[in-house]
Amino acid sequence: MLRNTLMKVLSSAALLSAIAVPAVSAETVTTPFSDIAGSYAKDAINELVEKGIVNGKGDGKFDPTGKIERQDFAIILAKALGLDVSSTPTSPTFSDVPSDSYAYASVEAAVKAGLIKGQGNGTFGTGSNLSRQDMAVLFVRALGIDSQGKGSILKFSDASSISDYAKDAVAVAVGFGLFNGGTDGKFDPKGGAAREEVALVASRFFDAKEIIDSQTPPSQPDPAPTTPPEPAKPATPTPPATSVPTSSGGSGNSGGSSNGNHGGSTPSQPETSAPAVKLVSSSPLNIGDSIQLISSKVGKVYLVPYAATPTSIADLDSLDDRFKSSVLYANQVTEMQTSSLTAGEYKVYFVDQEERMSAPSAKIVLQDNPRITLTNEEESSFLLGKEGAVLKDLTDNPSSADRNINDWIQVKWHGKSLDMIYNSTQHNFKVFEDDNRVGTLEVSSESSVISIEPTEDGLHIRPTEEANETTKADLQFTLKSYSREEETQQELGHVDLPVHFDLAPSVTEATYQDGVITLTVDQVLHQMDVLPLVTSISYSSSGEFGNDNGYLLQDEEFKVALSEDPKQFTITLTDSVLNELLLNENGKFRLVISGLRDETGNLSEEETYDVNISNVEPNPTSEGE
Repeated sequence: MLRNTLMKVLSSAALLSAIAVPAVSAETVTTPFSDIAGSYAKDAINELVEKGIVNGKGDGKFDPTGKIERQDFAIILAKALGLDVSSTPTSPTFSDVPSDSYAYASVEAAVKAGLIKGQGNGTFGTGSNLSRQDMAVLFVRALGIDSQGKGSILKFSDASSISDYAKDAVAVAVGFGLFNGGTDGKFDPKGGAAREEVALVASRFFDAKEIIDSQTPPSQPDPAPTTPPEPAKPATPTPPATSVPTSSGGSGNSGGSSNGNHGGSTPSQPETSAPAVKLVSSSPLNIGDSIQLISSKVGKVYLVPYAATPTSIADLDSLDDRFKSSVLYANQVTEMQTSSLTAGEYKVYFVDQEERMSAPSAKIVLQDNPRITLTNEEESSFLLGKEGAVLKDLTDNPSSADRNINDWIQVKWHGKSLDMIYNSTQHNFKVFEDDNRVGTLEVSSESSVISIEPTEDGLHIRPTEEANETTKADLQFTLKSYSREEETQQELGHVDLPVHFDLAPSVTEATYQDGVITLTVDQVLHQMDVLPLVTSISYSSSGEFGNDNGYLLQDEEFKVALSEDPKQFTITLTDSVLNELLLNENGKFRLVISGLRDETGNLSEEETYDVNISNVEPNPTSEGE
């Protein structure tokens, strides 16, 4: 019953509301987003916008890397499936979704429908981002596919970290082409699902669902009950009438039968639906990439030149084996290898086991070009601190400001990752296949908040004064062909890398306990040889600091050290100064601190922090004094 409900109700508009935000005007919807140029899901986002399925967040922004929290997804899921949110249980199912939560009705409705089961410890996970593995579970449930036992085929290097409840669904989602792993061979099951990722997976989901729906026969109404006929009275036999064939294959004279088939059951009809094939891969493809497709039945697929017009299965069978592939499972992704093919335009035909031929697929363009991709195309971004970073190739002694381009960008030729080496004269990167130079990678930016300064060792990328942590910017990487004659270079690929700006760390909490002041910072401290700089420490027994109030500690009266927690450091006071200060509950320390260093090389400026003394005896003087 749940499967039927999901398959009937889950329309594209409903599902993609999972990444929609409050509606904007029609003019806004048709305006291209300014922040998706570097998104790997740009085409999917634009496609869904054109269909009116997904909106932006206003101001021409889509926020492609923004996350979706679990309780918000539950609300959207409940609306998408038309779940009953009017009747809620008397007590909450989950301890972190109380009855006064804005998501309570939707979460409970999704639980009642069997869509959401929580985290297994009585909690739902309110405030947590929807994970990739949970998104796979929901999409597969929406497809109505039996996934039991499929998890054993997973080949990701982190397959063991996929939760047991999600393994089968992840395997089916990957098999249908809804998900891909990262270029490092991992699936990242616990990673948060980004808005752009949901858009891309949803676009693929619709393609798979369309094929599945086309093969699902329409439901037939139950036949109306009939009254059993009265027993026939004996009659004088008469010669049988001449049968007249009818369109149903029965006789024009039923011979006393009430259903026109001589009292027998309705004969089964041979299946006559035409087979179908649909591309999952986006064109163009590079030679070495696999062509992914879904066919409606078991059979065989054939890749033919786009200009060819085969008219029979014999024409297809005459093709070389490189252009053929068997389909072992209907409605699941089949891959055709292209490494032995030549560049050109192609299309795919499918032939089922009854030797019926499908219509051709859409055009597939194969190109003999390298492909440029992000190392982690679903999550990669470039973190830029106040002092900037130097983009370079491999180095033996990297500093905190160095960024190895090979960690961020990959150039692939026929599936092989190529090396990039900084060119100090042309201020770009030379691309090599073994010892042969095959291309040039240029780095630029159209963002006014980024400056790129060529140096001998690499490209120094700096933020301008206008940049802050909410500013959006991109680095552009353009791959061009290479020739010794320095002829006009052909552009082979382009990709944008989002840049996020990082401010200097600051202290968020300062506490005192038994002679030790512990300071907590909002970022991980970069533990080089540089300790935070404590300019001064003052103590006031009254908690008030003025011209004559307070005791100024000398450098030898305290010691600064980094903690095991990378977000903390401590200031330990000596016993001699503790004896002299005579701390009391009204007392207070005042710290002046600078030089907090984070992993991007940012150094904090001088800030003042007060630390209350609240864990000492109200009267530190002993009874004997």
